[in-house]
This record gives sequence, C-alpha cells and structure tokens, in this order.
Amino acid sequence: MHNFNELQQDALCEIFNISVSQAAASLSEIVRDTVVLSVPKVEICDAGQATQYFGNDYKVCGIAQRFYGEFAGKAVLLFPESRSLELVRLMVGLELPLDELSEMEQDALVEIGNIVINACMASLADMFHQQFDCDIPQIIIGDSQSVLEDYEGNNSLIIMQIKFSISARDLEGHIVFMVNAKSMGSLENSVNEILRQASGG
Repeated sequence: MHNFNELQQDALCEIFNISVSQAAASLSEIVRDTVVLSVPKVEICDAGQATQYFGNDYKVCGIAQRFYGEFAGKAVLLFPESRSLELVRLMVGLELPLDELSEMEQDALVEIGNIVINACMASLADMFHQQFDCDIPQIIIGDSQSVLEDYEGNNSLIIMQIKFSISARDLEGHIVFMVNAKSMGSLENSVNEILRQASGG
C-alpha cells in the first residue's frame, strides 16, 4: 500500500476542496439555497484500517460509481443511513419517514452523488490530463464491510471526510476511492508534480 506523507495528503485535500466547492455551486443552483461543501481531511489506508475507521456496524447509504483510465477504481459517496435521507429532505424538501426510501428519494440521492463524485473526477482528470469513463452510479445500502466487499487485496483506499452545510444544518459523510497499486502510483506521481510546480521546481 502506498503511504502518502503529510504534505502529499494536504495537497490532495486542497485539490478535493476545490472539487467539492464546484459541486456545491451546482447543488446550490438546484436547491436555490446556499450549499457549502468542504473536505477537512484525507486519509490513505487499506480495507482493514477502513473497517476500523468506520466501525463494523457502521450502517451506510450512498452512491457508488466505477471509473476507468490511468487512475481506475470505484468511488463511493457514503452517509450514515439515517442522515442520507435527511440530506435528501434538505435538498428537495421531501418529508417522508426515514425508513421509506422511495424511488424519488433514490433518484435525488443518486443526483447528489453524481454531482459530487463527478466534480472530484473532473479535478483528477485535470491532474492526469485525461478524461475518465464512468459507469452509471448505483445506490448502496448496508454496513461498511458490505460496501467494501469487492475490495481487492492490493488495493488502497482514499477516504475523504466531507462536510455538507445547507439551510443552517450540518451533515457529514465520506467519499472513498478504492484503487489498485498502479493507480495509486500514478496519483502519487501527479501529486508530486503539482508540489514540484508549486515550489517553483
């Protein structure tokens, strides 16, 4: 597993903060309210560490999307299960019980995930100077272990803490990128190039 140093992780955090600020602008237009998104922390780990990070009984609801290119893998936007519907309510004004995930709510959650994940992928595309092919996003509901069930042994996970602020309410979720060693190596090289340029090297 690739271990990024603090400087590299800070650079990733800055890159993804730019991404989610663009996503926030798109979401604000949809809901006609101010949406603020931020990424205060980025961590690199393996599946075992991720399970410890979330906890074995961490019930989640979110959106998963596979992507292909020089940097390939799976992106997952995760929220604690109950908070995901709270987010949908805030975004589209639905007032149904939390245990009823209607088709409309699923569509709304997919749209939120699609906007946020695609914004992150756009920043990565700029880093790699290439476009990515992406599958159709899918709703996932379960615990943290089931979410990581297709994790491969040589993969690394990039876990981004993401904060949503809308209508004076604050919600917290995570974006997880599950990628193989080759993709992590390519990402590390791109981050190092950005740091080199920033230092005037």
